[in-house]
Amino acid sequence: MRVLLASSSSGSRGGGELYLLYLGRALAQRGHAVTLWASTHPRMDELANSFSGIGEVSRSPYRNTYDHRGRSISSYLNLRAVGQLAREWKKSPPDILHINKQNLEDGLDLLHAARRSHLPNVCTIHLTQSAEYLRARLAPARDFIARRALQNYHNPLVTVLENRRRDLAEFIGESPRIRMIPNGVPLYDLGRRAVVREAKRADLGVANEELLFIAVGRMVAQKRPLEFLARAEEILRRLPKAKFLWVGDGDLSAAWDAWVETHQLGKIIRRLPWRNDVPSLLMAGDVFLHVAEYEGLPLAILEAMSAALPCAISSHLLSEMPFLNPGNSIAVTSDGGWMAGLEDSAKRQAIGAAARHLVEQKYSYARMAETYEALYREVLAKP
Repeated sequence: MRVLLASSSSGSRGGGELYLLYLGRALAQRGHAVTLWASTHPRMDELANSFSGIGEVSRSPYRNTYDHRGRSISSYLNLRAVGQLAREWKKSPPDILHINKQNLEDGLDLLHAARRSHLPNVCTIHLTQSAEYLRARLAPARDFIARRALQNYHNPLVTVLENRRRDLAEFIGESPRIRMIPNGVPLYDLGRRAVVREAKRADLGVANEELLFIAVGRMVAQKRPLEFLARAEEILRRLPKAKFLWVGDGDLSAAWDAWVETHQLGKIIRRLPWRNDVPSLLMAGDVFLHVAEYEGLPLAILEAMSAALPCAISSHLLSEMPFLNPGNSIAVTSDGGWMAGLEDSAKRQAIGAAARHLVEQKYSYARMAETYEALYREVLAKP
């Protein structure tokens, strides 16, 4: 079938955008013709270029919700733009239109346009925390608009985690339209892991006896990179041979760099910009350290698990991911007890192997695409 993946166009480097690449690639491998629709804004160039190796790319002078001064209030009520979007999608109509939203309030105009286009469509929402929960400005008004738009959308709304499904049901009311399909990632080739690990650690200047802690993500408040630094300082008191690497950049990059310089830890704690060899970096690591404030179903964690890298995750996040347990992950607690056993390579390998097995069973992008394909066919079967 012909699938049009429509991005709410907030950027090229978040998990929601990487999700589009993985879903598009997996659908193409299953024989479907996939097209990415995204804004012409320069921030979407990277995603568009990456997707061009998978399928067609269609760009539009669309303004993301956060490009509007009035946020969702302005974008949702822009009926002229909504009509233009609907007409644009209908020029070369796909069999199914799949809208990808980062959170509750972004891309509400895309939902409105989907309704007006009368094309079969579904929508995925990655983060379902309300504006009130996120302590956003004008939260009551923004939540009111988002709730009304989502309630008026009568097609499937897909969340990526059971807790996110419950959040959405609480926000708009329980409905059979609300579904849950977990994110999925590629299954990395572990047959070359030893060779890749040795080469990449040499590039990074990390010795065999040193423990390398890795994080991957945007340097923004949600991901708490400064909390990562605090944890690094805590770990160094117990494991003086540890080293740390963050891959990604963002608004807090300067604050990160200043902290590292002030503490004179530049040879121990490093930050790399976004790059394409993240799987190799994960294979070079010993522990994946994830301390974000809130998440959907983070692809960074699933990718680390695919690389058989044991994941140490803030305990408040683990409580929202019931598929993780002491056998396949490490809970980062405030008392420091979580660091016990980190030097035990056999224990780390066992946790990493269990995590990889879980991804093989439930969180591969092939499984994700198969589940979405079934949903597409369900929508197409309805009048």
